[in-house]
Amino acid sequence: MTDPSPDDAMADMVDTLRSAAQILLDLADETDDEIKTNAYWHSRIAPEPLWFAHGIDNAVGGPGGLLAGLLSPEAARGLAGWLRGEAEFGEGVIAAHGYLTEPALRTIGPAYTFATQVTVTRKILGGQR
Repeated sequence: MTDPSPDDAMADMVDTLRSAAQILLDLADETDDEIKTNAYWHSRIAPEPLWFAHGIDNAVGGPGGLLAGLLSPEAARGLAGWLRGEAEFGEGVIAAHGYLTEPALRTIGPAYTFATQVTVTRKILGGQR
């Protein structure tokens, strides 16, 4: 197996960001639909905007439940927007320079953020991509 070309590596980083954004958007929409239609989420002790966080904390509990509850559908949409913006940045780098590898991105100021965000995104995807 040969190593991917720098062009392929950069395109893969952009695709990773776009894929993660779409997954988050799809799951946010599906979760909103479930919260509206499934009585499990309809808490009597938490206001409606907090139904997701309350339901997750109630189901999982502890720090894990609190952490999972923070990534509400609205937060997922915000994260997806951020990821899409970074994908656009990556496309701009490709357009301007032809390609850049992740190590090279770390050396050019704001692009360091892009490489870091790709790394975080891969962790969010949990090895799915």
